[in-house]
Amino acid sequence: MRIDHSKLSLDQPVSYLDPNRGTHEEAAEWLRFGPVVPVALPDDVRAWAAMSAAAAQTILDAHPDLSSDPRHWGAYTRGEIPAGWPLLNLIVGESMLNADGADHRRLRRLVSYAFTPRRIEAFAPRIREISGELLDGLESGLKSGGPGAVTDLKESFAYPLPLLIICELFGLTEPDQQHRLRGHFQTMLSVEVSGAERQEAAVGQREVLARLVADRRAAPLGDLTSALIEALDDEAGRLTEKELIDTLEIILLAGHETTVNSLTSTVHALLTHPDQLTALLDGELDWPAAVEAGLHWNAPLRNLFMRYAVRDTDLHGVTVRRGEPIVVGLAAANREQRGTVPARFDIRDSRHYDRQLAFGAGPHYCLGAPLARLESAIGLSQLFTRFPTMRLAVPESELVPVISTAVNGVAALPVILRPEPT
Repeated sequence: MRIDHSKLSLDQPVSYLDPNRGTHEEAAEWLRFGPVVPVALPDDVRAWAAMSAAAAQTILDAHPDLSSDPRHWGAYTRGEIPAGWPLLNLIVGESMLNADGADHRRLRRLVSYAFTPRRIEAFAPRIREISGELLDGLESGLKSGGPGAVTDLKESFAYPLPLLIICELFGLTEPDQQHRLRGHFQTMLSVEVSGAERQEAAVGQREVLARLVADRRAAPLGDLTSALIEALDDEAGRLTEKELIDTLEIILLAGHETTVNSLTSTVHALLTHPDQLTALLDGELDWPAAVEAGLHWNAPLRNLFMRYAVRDTDLHGVTVRRGEPIVVGLAAANREQRGTVPARFDIRDSRHYDRQLAFGAGPHYCLGAPLARLESAIGLSQLFTRFPTMRLAVPESELVPVISTAVNGVAALPVILRPEPT
C-alpha cells in the first residue's frame, strides 16, 4: 500500500485505538501507514500515534517543538475533552510527567532521592520478605484447594507485591487505606466503567493521599511522602500542595502498573518457553536477564499519553499541527526496536535489550525503572523456586488481554501452582 504521508491528518484517522484489541496486532496494522499515524482515541478524541522505535525515540527525547504540558493541548484548552475521559486526571496533573524544563527538573529532583541505586538496593530484603509472605499465602491456599487448584497469579501475587512496596515507599501503613487506594486505582484505569465512576474514584484516591499527607505531616517516618512534605513546607516553596498529591499519584501509576505487567508477562513467557525456564532454574541463565527479555517481548505500558506540538512540526514525514497531541506506543516501539525484531522471547538474545523503551526514554525516563526491575527479578526467582512445576491452567490462546488503552498484559493469569503428579 502506497501512502501519501503529507496528506495524513487528524481529520481522517486511519484507525481507532481499541482497548479491546491486542496491542501488537493493532500496531502491525498501523505501521503499514507509517511510523506516525492519526488515530481516534475513546470518545473520538483525536491524536497522532508513534508506533515505530525511531519515531518513539524522536518524540521521547527533548524535542524542541514538543511539550509534555497539557496546556499546549488544543482540544483540552478549548474544553472539548469530556471530564470523565480515561486517564484525564493523570494527564492534566501537576507532576513531573506533565512538566518541561526547569519545572520538570525541580519536581524530578525532589523525588529522585528515593530512587538512588543505594536506596533501591536497600529495598531488596523487604521485597524478598513481602514476596515470601505472599507465596506463603499461596501455599496456604493449596492446603485447602489441593494440587490441581487454579490460582490467578496476577491477582494473588503480581498485583499485591508492587502495591505493598509502593505503600511502604509512601509511608502508607494502614491496611484499610491500602485497600481503598487499590480499589480507587483499579477503577481509575478501567475503560469498562462510566466517566462518573472514574471521577468518583479519582476523588477517592486523592482523599486517601491527602490523609496520608496529613498523617505523615503529624508523624514523619523518613519515607518519600515525609520528604515531599518537607519540600512543601520549605520557605523556598519548592513544591505546592497539588504538586505533592499529583506526584504521589503518578508514582503510584508508574511504579505499580509497570511491575504488575512485567511480572505477569514474564511468567506467561516462561511458562510457554519451558526450556528457558529450566535453564533459569539450573542457574544457566539469570533472573535479571529474564526480566529484560520479558520487557522486550511484551512491555508493560501499551501507550504513553501524551506529547503536544507547540508549533507546526514535521515528524517522520507527517505534519503535526500546533496543539495536536501525540501518543507514544511504547510496547509496539519497544518490540520493533532496531528494525524488525522477531516477536520472540529469548533470554539469551541480550543484544536486543540494551536500550529498552519499555520505561520510556529521554528526560522523562521512568525514575522507578530500577526498582521495577528489582521487584520483578526477586519476585520471579522466589516464585519459581517455590513452584518450579507451575503451569498454565488454560491454553495460551485463552488468555485475555487487559482491556486498556494505557497498560499492556493479560487480564488474568490462571495457573496451577503445583500440578498433580502424572
